[in-house]
Amino acid sequence: MKKTCFHYVWGLAISIGWTLNGCVSGASLNAELVKLETHGIHDELVYSSFLKSYEIVALSDSVPEALIKFPDRILFAEDRIFVVDRFGNKVLMFDREGNFLKSTASMTGKGHNEYIRLMDAAMDKEGRTLYVHCDAPYQIMVFDFDLNLKEVVQTDYYMDEMVADGRFIYGIRTLYRDETGFELVVLEQDRLQDTPRVLLSSTGGVPGRRTTGKSLMQAVDGAYVSFPFDTHVYKIRNAEVVETYNMDFGEEGLIENPIRNGVTPDWFDRNCADLNWSIVNMTVSDSVMLFNTNREYAFMVNTDRKSGGGYLNFHNDMLPFSFSRIIPTGGLPGTVVYRPFAETIAETLKQYREKEGTLPPELQEVERKFNPDGNPLLIVWKIK
Repeated sequence: MKKTCFHYVWGLAISIGWTLNGCVSGASLNAELVKLETHGIHDELVYSSFLKSYEIVALSDSVPEALIKFPDRILFAEDRIFVVDRFGNKVLMFDREGNFLKSTASMTGKGHNEYIRLMDAAMDKEGRTLYVHCDAPYQIMVFDFDLNLKEVVQTDYYMDEMVADGRFIYGIRTLYRDETGFELVVLEQDRLQDTPRVLLSSTGGVPGRRTTGKSLMQAVDGAYVSFPFDTHVYKIRNAEVVETYNMDFGEEGLIENPIRNGVTPDWFDRNCADLNWSIVNMTVSDSVMLFNTNREYAFMVNTDRKSGGGYLNFHNDMLPFSFSRIIPTGGLPGTVVYRPFAETIAETLKQYREKEGTLPPELQEVERKFNPDGNPLLIVWKIK
């Protein structure tokens, strides 16, 4: 039976265009509808069907400053790995082998060239520059790829998330005085003090409810964005919308079950929390798009065929760890990064030893690199 959250339809009100001197020039949505099946528990996603090889990266935990509370975003640049740890209130830098090099932890404070609360970071690989945004105080801290501070730009705006694309920086933030709306803004890297221009805005949502993950992701040539409580995925390049996909989740999605404005968080949790909403962690390689939602599904889309599905069961036929949550990354085109939980690794190693007596080579490498009380292992997969 079709589930209906509301008989009142607010639509998916998206306004697109440049905001300049109070005028908005419209742009056609031209969304390509992508039909998604949310498969039952008997269906299985086999890793070798879309992944071809992997690398295990162990980030050093040799000193307390190197410890990561949660890897919100990971940026790969040359021989560097930058980890944005919003809970830990710092950006950490490791070399490509995972050895800890430096962090911004010592900059947390209230003095000159310091910050109180860090939000996100964006990377310009060509310019070898890292942009770190803070909302206490409002400022952008500009670093080189050795995490040396080059400049601090005081701003009168904030962004929850940010990515860089060519000479532009994109950011997502909530609409002013409206917790249920969001907008995508753009800045030029050499004019960070300017008021951001609005590229996209979305109205409608539930206060205090957002899926864990990133709604703004770096692409090979631009960025992907999907607002909370919206079914569209937009590709942005050179501060313009160049592709739009509308993800149709069928009876378990927002197109079939729209949410009206003004709903309370408690009502939403009781009646609609099991819908697929807030597409996050988009990762794209050629014709394959992977993403997460609030559900325990791994979604895979073929953008050429405009179809795909969500899977509850996973079979990793190359490494005995299965994961559905994607770690938001940038700088490694054609890859997807997963993080197995420490408990899962420990239990898998124990079961293999009890059953087989010895570990296979791939698990021997995991055991060498695994520290149950340290930083997470990252599994960097190549997408076919």
